[in-house]
Amino acid sequence: MLKDNERIDDLQCRGYKIIQNPNGYCFTGDSVLLSNLINVKKGDKVVDLCTGSGVVALLTDAKYSPLRVIGVELQQRLADMAMRSVKLNNLSTVEIINKPLQGIHKDIGSGYDVVTVNPPYENAPLKESYTEDDICKREVKVTLEEIIKESASLLRYGGLFYMINRTRRFVDVICHMRAYGIEPKKIYMVQPKASKDVDTFVVEGKRGSKPSVTIPAPLIVYDENGNYTEKVRSLYNK
Repeated sequence: MLKDNERIDDLQCRGYKIIQNPNGYCFTGDSVLLSNLINVKKGDKVVDLCTGSGVVALLTDAKYSPLRVIGVELQQRLADMAMRSVKLNNLSTVEIINKPLQGIHKDIGSGYDVVTVNPPYENAPLKESYTEDDICKREVKVTLEEIIKESASLLRYGGLFYMINRTRRFVDVICHMRAYGIEPKKIYMVQPKASKDVDTFVVEGKRGSKPSVTIPAPLIVYDENGNYTEKVRSLYNK
């Protein structure tokens, strides 16, 4: 089950576990936060784009018991780890697909209830070659616009879209969402601490919806002692 340098981590949710390799790209708290802010119902069909090692797909299955979750990941090593994590947890409701996300609706169909994504946050520098970490964090193999365009193709009318990103990409995200018919409905602003500026946001959009947006009070992740705030603990334990 495990390959060189790999380990098994406990996701602390219904006994689910995930395979990680500390020598490569590992999931971050952003993915965990995203999975706790989505609205997925039993019977929903979900697609997680840029799934990496599958953490959002696994936590979505663990927390919400949807009918089906499909994780889409371009990089073979990460997709392979995600596939083995699915087997490790003996899941029949989660599938990992190792393909580029552009045009993936042609392979898996459309009409999904929810699409989630923790995308690359940064523009890609010009380099002769790119590492696994580069591809996960920078728009090397896919752009923000391509992700949102494909999400719109995957979603049913009225389906929900969730993305986490840095606030410096806020305008880009909202503009692309509207351009492809996904209306922003709720925006969670995230502060690492009360003494810090907002640096991250999670947006919920609805395909084909009328304009109207709610912005709750900012979500503060850590208190000044470095512990999760009560609000974040309540999200993670829901």
